[in-house]
Amino acid sequence: MDSEEDFIEPSAGVGPHQELPRNSSASSLVETHHPALASSTSSLPYPPSDVEPPSTIHTGDIVSREILPVSSPSSTEHVDIRNPPEDGAESLMSSYERHGSSTTISPLPSPLPIKESLGLTGSFIIIGGSLGVLGALGFLIFLWFGYGPTPEAADATRFWRYITLHDYATQAITLSSLFLRFIISSQAAVCTSMIAAVVLEKRRARRSQVAWFSVIRSINDGPSKLAGMMVTSTSFVRHFEFWLLLLMVAVTLGLQFSSTILLTDIHDFVMIGNLNNTEALSLLVYQRDDFHLQLTGDTFLSEPPLYATFGEAQDEFDATPNINGVSNTGIIQRALLPLPESNDRTSIRRFDGNLIVMNSQVACMRPHIDAQYSSVHFSIDADDTLGMLEGRLQYNSTFRNAHVSSDSLCNEDMCEEVAFGCPVPGATLGWQSNTCLFDGLGAQNWNTSFDPKWNPSDGPWSRNSSVTLVFTTNMESEDWNMVSDQGVPLPPGSPYQEWQSYELIPGRFLNITLCFAAFYLDRHQVSMSSSTGHPPREPVTNMSLTSRTYSTADVQDMMGVSVPQKSHGARAILDMQIVGPPDDGPSSSPANSMTSFSYAGGNMTLAKLTPTVLETVMYYELTAGFQNNGSISFCYFCTADGYAVNPALGLLFNDIVVQTGRAANAMLTMMSTIWSDIYYTYVPTMRTLQGAQMTATTSVRAPGPCSTHGCPGMVAVTTLVCIHLVYVTIITILYVRQVRYSRRGNIWHSISQLVSGELKETLGNTNNAGDDVVDKHVAKANDDPFVKIGWLEEVGRVEIMRYPAEASTVYGSMKSSFSRVWGKIRRNERNKRQ
Repeated sequence: MDSEEDFIEPSAGVGPHQELPRNSSASSLVETHHPALASSTSSLPYPPSDVEPPSTIHTGDIVSREILPVSSPSSTEHVDIRNPPEDGAESLMSSYERHGSSTTISPLPSPLPIKESLGLTGSFIIIGGSLGVLGALGFLIFLWFGYGPTPEAADATRFWRYITLHDYATQAITLSSLFLRFIISSQAAVCTSMIAAVVLEKRRARRSQVAWFSVIRSINDGPSKLAGMMVTSTSFVRHFEFWLLLLMVAVTLGLQFSSTILLTDIHDFVMIGNLNNTEALSLLVYQRDDFHLQLTGDTFLSEPPLYATFGEAQDEFDATPNINGVSNTGIIQRALLPLPESNDRTSIRRFDGNLIVMNSQVACMRPHIDAQYSSVHFSIDADDTLGMLEGRLQYNSTFRNAHVSSDSLCNEDMCEEVAFGCPVPGATLGWQSNTCLFDGLGAQNWNTSFDPKWNPSDGPWSRNSSVTLVFTTNMESEDWNMVSDQGVPLPPGSPYQEWQSYELIPGRFLNITLCFAAFYLDRHQVSMSSSTGHPPREPVTNMSLTSRTYSTADVQDMMGVSVPQKSHGARAILDMQIVGPPDDGPSSSPANSMTSFSYAGGNMTLAKLTPTVLETVMYYELTAGFQNNGSISFCYFCTADGYAVNPALGLLFNDIVVQTGRAANAMLTMMSTIWSDIYYTYVPTMRTLQGAQMTATTSVRAPGPCSTHGCPGMVAVTTLVCIHLVYVTIITILYVRQVRYSRRGNIWHSISQLVSGELKETLGNTNNAGDDVVDKHVAKANDDPFVKIGWLEEVGRVEIMRYPAEASTVYGSMKSSFSRVWGKIRRNERNKRQ
């Protein structure tokens, strides 16, 4: 090597018996697989003087197969590295020394373009995958919050309703999670490649692991292998890439369970279904030779009351008495749903079809009576004493004082005065109430034709109404024992609203009001719907027959008789609109078929027969079997004589009278309750179906609502996805801005960059062996230096080189290689001498 410009090109190799070409002017040669064999002007330490230079240096120890010139391709001079000239290795190394100081390692002027460094596939996975992650997350958020702001998903979108009503929510979550996991796993693999590239180019790695780092830059199956290598080396802890990788491993692992996490938010959710066309129970089944109606008196008064869901046409009603002491509910129109089961009724949110509507009205006023009161000892227990009130009611003067017209009721003889005799309860707890039907008036219903029925234009005080005296008193049994059993004239009464109040003994009162209760049943085509956020509910009277603690507040709210009166929604009932006459179809339809029923006045259509039969049963119940002077005991904590009612109904009636003072509301509630009991007793026999449309709630499995359950699964997955997108963005920016030698998805460059002098021995030892050979060698020799990838400017190659600075130069790499060679030579010479 005569010229100072001579150097060995690392892109060439030499065969085992080939000579190194020499150029006496400018060119020099370097081994392809040994970049450390570059020149240096600095002095290299020569082997100790006690060791003679070798006469032959085998290429397997230092160089590889082929050596090509760099400076001058026409070089023809060779030097046999196996038989060096007289100065031997010293002459060769001095040539390296002369060029070492001018050899530099510098990066390329700018990072690779994204298209080359990340590639189209990688770019699509990062950019398109991020959009896909956002799309999947958005769809999941839609599933969680798509039910809308109103209860029962009343305002939910059609797509959300389709998914949930068809029970696709679980499948949608599972598929979305699978799609999410696929994208995140793909992005994790790309991010692993980018982190490996940044570490190799900007940081350092152990020589025993550099092959993995290099290959992972191009292809990998996830971050687990890279994380395992970086965790075992404490040198990575202080680098940002290490913590990004650990975060990616944790988040990617967590998101593999995204489906399980999200499904923890699945709950039974009640939502409004679609409007369905159906067939509803509507009319009785009539057979001429087999149609019978059995009337049973007070049957329904004694049965447990059924506070069934109903629709009401009036927005509100007010029975507050006027200045004349008249309390009037006005006409109230209510209809019941043709559904026998309570759960089915309370699930209805809309009903369109034909229904039987009860039109009712109750009015109460102060009576003008001439009467005597007395005590009556109960026949079973003499200590239980109640009262008796006997006398005559003056109709004309009563109506005159109330300023109402009585022509419809008092247009016959004997209407001026009507005699009555009614028992009065003996209270055992507070104020107690009962009712008394009038002699003669109630019986008129039996003789009156059902067509025409009660005419609302006549007012509630008409011949087809039930005329009743309502009593409420705080006279106890002990108080009645102080009253003569021979009859005592009533003292002058004091008017109070719709009541006439009589003080029988000091502090003990008997309050009386005269009530007219009228109704008729008719069929209409109606539309009923629930108020948003106020589903129908059927309350019960919370009471124990062995306790005096109970509450009827819920039932009073439902019936609209609480003070103050609440809206339909707050009362948990349906809004009803009467659309028009019933849609009974053509004349040939079952509804228009003719029937014959003597109670109803002869021939009529089935459409008319059905409400007429129910109306007959209703009249029979309200008039106590059309009996004269019949008393109904609506008190529970009392001693009374009369028709007994179910305790729950008695408590409700008494509470309304005592707590609100409105006897008209108590009578209206009693009529509605009895109508409900009658209707649902006969509904199973209404097997003639008619078309209807119904919307009902249904129970589905759906996520949320978060306001109720908190949605911890959705919060956890959303947090992990957001963290994932953040570190993907950071890793991509670091990679794009810093990487100069790595191309993701390209395998050959990652292998080519490993072929270097620094890895010569390692590659040779593992040509046909496993990775454990490297591990054993490192453990035995305790030699596993740090390396990195760099650009050798003089030779124009990207190769693995030692880190730090000394190993990062050609000189340092050459020095390391020759040190190992001479160390081996010394060991061989020592063995020969021995």
